[in-house]
Amino acid sequence: MQSRDDYADFQGELDLTTRLRRRVLPTVHRIKEPFGGFATCTQHPAEYVGTVERSLGAFRPDLEAMSFSPEPIAALKVLDDGRFSAGSWVRRQSRLADWQLHVTLFQDGRDTVEVFAHREYSWLRHPYKHYVGDGWDIDGGVTRMRSLLEDHGVAFAVK
Repeated sequence: MQSRDDYADFQGELDLTTRLRRRVLPTVHRIKEPFGGFATCTQHPAEYVGTVERSLGAFRPDLEAMSFSPEPIAALKVLDDGRFSAGSWVRRQSRLADWQLHVTLFQDGRDTVEVFAHREYSWLRHPYKHYVGDGWDIDGGVTRMRSLLEDHGVAFAVK
């Protein structure tokens, strides 16, 4: 029997990068952890933006319309219930912007996506500040993402 976390993978809704990250990053994490590093982390509940009643595949074009791009470099996020993230997306004003809006998606059933967000230093411009979480802004990220969803007519519920 498949867990609900495996449903998206089973149905082919997860992109190749996300499937690869789910398989590789837990091992990378075990290697880095003794040295104080990480490749996976627990998703902070305060970053919850809302739940979108769409499948993962149907929500991707909305993210692209909001100028988000897939972010393969991000740590793999895990919810307290054990689900791995089903995608990591980032929005920057430019490739060399100081800040980025980072969005993490979790599939919650077949046609529902939970959205989490925070604002942070871009790893492209400030790799060390990004890695150590300097300037991490949960409230600003959640507020901005909710505003973007509303501006683009994407309905969401805060549960």
